[in-house]
Amino acid sequence: MGKCKYCGQSAGFFSRSHKECEEKHSRGIEGMTHLMRRYFNGTVSAVDLGAKISRNKTPYFLTEDDIVASVDTAIGEFTDTLRRPFNSDTLPKIKGFITNIGLPYATLNKNGSLDRLSLKLFQGYVVDYFAKGVPLSQISISTDSVTSVLPLSQQKRDEAYYNVLNKAADKFMADGWLADNEQRMIESYTSSLGIALNCLPMQYQSESLCRIGQAIVLKDLQRGILPQKPLTVPVMLSRDEAPLWIYDNVTMLQEKITREYVGGSRGMSYRICKGLTYRTGSFKGHPVERSFMDTIGVGQLVITNKNLFFHCPTASVKIPYKKLVGVTPYADGLEVHKEEAKPKRTVFQGFDAWFVMNVLNQVNI
Repeated sequence: MGKCKYCGQSAGFFSRSHKECEEKHSRGIEGMTHLMRRYFNGTVSAVDLGAKISRNKTPYFLTEDDIVASVDTAIGEFTDTLRRPFNSDTLPKIKGFITNIGLPYATLNKNGSLDRLSLKLFQGYVVDYFAKGVPLSQISISTDSVTSVLPLSQQKRDEAYYNVLNKAADKFMADGWLADNEQRMIESYTSSLGIALNCLPMQYQSESLCRIGQAIVLKDLQRGILPQKPLTVPVMLSRDEAPLWIYDNVTMLQEKITREYVGGSRGMSYRICKGLTYRTGSFKGHPVERSFMDTIGVGQLVITNKNLFFHCPTASVKIPYKKLVGVTPYADGLEVHKEEAKPKRTVFQGFDAWFVMNVLNQVNI
């Protein structure tokens, strides 16, 4: 005889629950979710919310997982309704909810619903710096108040900072030009957070943000100013040399030349006896050269004020600007021609060459 998973009584053969218990359990979950919605609508107090959930656990066979599922639904709906500017009672309301549910924070956040709520609030306050000009010191106070109620990992905080920065970059570059006041806002924001635009994590390298970072570097280069924030680069730099930009996942290709000796023969063959043949004639041949582009590796391309560096696990190449006799830009990279006895084509592929071409124009003025 099977036992009902809800009431524990006999449920008959091949059955795991009573129909009545199943229906009661479903009503309990629906009622609990509705109760949480009423709390966020302001029609149920935090104390009443906690008391009713506690009182209904046993009669409606509500488990910890049932409570977490209702929390996910209610918090998800509440998160979707939030719009800037946030009301002053938003965080106290969330705190009251978490405190009175009766489960540890980690359990309530098992499926990440509180993380999503925290990220939306955190990011919303950061946006006010660009949208309203709220000082960064005030932004920090607001974000700290969020994380005091809804803890957020450093990775999630960085995600919020970069998301806001990318949105600001798209807005600023919509007209194709970075105004001086926009540049000052970007520089103040990145400086306060310790963000280097010329060495961004791959997942945050949007086209607009990279173009802004490159425009700032070029403006400084025109004024004779090198980047003040040191970048960690995998190559040795010379004195007075500063890295300007780093490209990841760049493919280096270099021309390789092979030589073959080809030709033909002519003449007559005479059979002398079984297994022995005598051939007369001559062979004439000539060398033929063939070239192809060989992949050296995939790695980082470091742009400095003096050199191009390519570094990958199998090779490190340095190309001084003073050794360049020509550069051909492509849609997805560039080809460089060096001054050497036997010049070979060298191609770097996987990036927009606009910035590199502008750097070369600046350093060669």
